[in-house]
Order: sequence, then structure tokens, then C-alpha cells
Amino acid sequence: MPCNWGRSIVVSMVISTAIGLGLFMLLAAGGAAYARQEPTNPHAQQSLAANAIDRWNQMSPEERERELAKLPPARAKLIRQRIRRYNQMHPDEQQALRERYQTFSQLPAEKQQTIRARLREFRQLPQERRPVVHHEVEELRLLPDAQREMRLNSDEFRGRFSPREQQIIRDLSIFFPK
Repeated sequence: MPCNWGRSIVVSMVISTAIGLGLFMLLAAGGAAYARQEPTNPHAQQSLAANAIDRWNQMSPEERERELAKLPPARAKLIRQRIRRYNQMHPDEQQALRERYQTFSQLPAEKQQTIRARLREFRQLPQERRPVVHHEVEELRLLPDAQREMRLNSDEFRGRFSPREQQIIRDLSIFFPK
């Protein structure tokens, strides 16, 4: 039987990456690799995403290490850390994270691509700006479309964020609302 644990590691990494920054880090760390490797059927993606962490946790330590050994050492270390953090989360937080990933996997490919591009840009922002931008996206995602658009077009918004940050915030809050 062929081994799909390599894909599971990617999915696990994708899911667990969200711990610090919600959806942003979830998608930025591995969503593109997952989307390239997995079937385009949303139900297949959801099933893999929903079960990857559980499958990972059911593996013996030796099996996990064999799979991680196939990756570059820095990436393997990062995955270990993220999975450890994911496993320390409350079950409700884990479920919410899985649901966010499922919502993302149902978006059209072009929206997923836009989100991934904005997430790469987000990761390139100065460290001190990331929490501010993240907070704004999360607040905007909660607003109805009309209120969100009004806030995005306000002078206050344009005064608080650079054009690059504005684009990140706009695309993430519009293309991936709650």
C-alpha cells in the first residue's frame, strides 16, 4: 500500500501553522504545497485535512521520524514545533482551525492563489506591523460587506496602513470572510 504520510505531514503543517496568526500562517506555511499535491475534489481535500493530524498522532514516534527525515532539517523542526503547539490547543480551537482550512479549500483556485500571495506579503511585513494588520483583517472579516467596504474606503484606514498593508487587508478580509 503506498504511503501518503508525506502529504499528511504537509496537511498537518498547514493546519497547525495557524496557531499564532490564525488563517494567515496556516495558509502561508504550506497551503500552496498542499494544493499542488492533493486532488482538486473539495471533499477529498476536506477529508485529508480533517484527518491528517489524527493520523499523524496515531503514528508511532519511529514512523513520524521516518517521514520527517525526508524533509530538510529546518522544515522538519518547524513541523515538529507546530504539531506540538497544535496538540496543546483546546479541542474547540483545533476544530475551529480545521473548519477554517476546510472553508479555504472550498474557495476557487484563483481566490486561494490571491490569498497565498497576500500571506507571503504578510510574512514579509516588519514584525511590529504583523499584529496590527492581523487584527484589522480579523475585525473586518466580522463585518457585513457594506460596513467592511465603508471601513476599507475610509480616510482613517488609509492613514493607518501603507498601500501594501491595505492590499493585504483588503484581499484577506474580502476573499476569506468568516
